[in-house]
Amino acid sequence: EEVALMFQKYALISAAVIDSTGRLVGQMTVDDVVHIISEEAGEDALLLSGAGEGDINEPIREAYSARVRWLVANLGTALVASLIIALFGAAIEQLVALAVLMPIVASIGGNAGTQTMAVTVRAIATNQLTRANTGKILLREMRVAILNGVTIAVLVGIATALVFDWKLGGVIALAMVINVVTAGLAGVLVPVLFERAKQDPAVASSVFVTMVTDSMGFFAFLGLAVASGLVG
Repeated sequence: EEVALMFQKYALISAAVIDSTGRLVGQMTVDDVVHIISEEAGEDALLLSGAGEGDINEPIREAYSARVRWLVANLGTALVASLIIALFGAAIEQLVALAVLMPIVASIGGNAGTQTMAVTVRAIATNQLTRANTGKILLREMRVAILNGVTIAVLVGIATALVFDWKLGGVIALAMVINVVTAGLAGVLVPVLFERAKQDPAVASSVFVTMVTDSMGFFAFLGLAVASGLVG
């Protein structure tokens, strides 16, 4: 993988291979590197989904072991979002529209987080994201998240105001901006923290990014609904 990155960085077609004494022992060609890059890309895609190696000929026991642990972890993180919903149970009972709109806030936030996370994991894998430019990349993704959040907020806010109520439209619009920006932040920081901890960021990032976006989405939307006086 390191050689593949060198080929990509310096646009090499072939490279000499030497031993510890500097003696020529062979060569690496671009054909060899293409296979490595292809395998690595497929591996990262499967790791992001928590599917392990994803080989269809893999023994059932190994496939089960590779996948179930992340589903169990996902169950634990999903409980966090459920607890937040439980805190606002009375508010949801007073205004059923909150229950109708909650999945929209969580879904958009989750997709926004996944987009940013995929870009970040790829940047880490190709050595494009380093300690020196982490802040710059984070600032860039935050700008993109703000633009995305405002765009989606305007659309969903207008639609909600027309169908339900203008105040509810304002609440969901603000919650959407908060959640999408939070998703952008989590999509960068979670993979970076895993990488700094010497863990593969492609393995567990999606579980924790989803937890952050779901929890923040529900908390922002329901909390703003209560704070705005829509519900008592």
